[in-house]
Amino acid sequence: MPQKYVSNKTAPFQYAFRRLNANAGKVSPGWGTTPFMGVLLVMLLLFILTILQLYNGTVLVEGVEIDWRGL
Repeated sequence: MPQKYVSNKTAPFQYAFRRLNANAGKVSPGWGTTPFMGVLLVMLLLFILTILQLYNGTVLVEGVEIDWRGL
């Protein structure tokens, strides 16, 4: 028969993570967090494109000289 009570000293993380896992497996009605995730993905895409353009030199920042040979 499995033990129902485990002391805090034996499993300290079990009690800390139990609250985070309380809604596991449940589905939010409607779209849920899909719009928020879409906005984050678009922002990540813009960030990556900006970094790529700076690296390729297609976007020049005024007053900043970049010399990649020094790396």
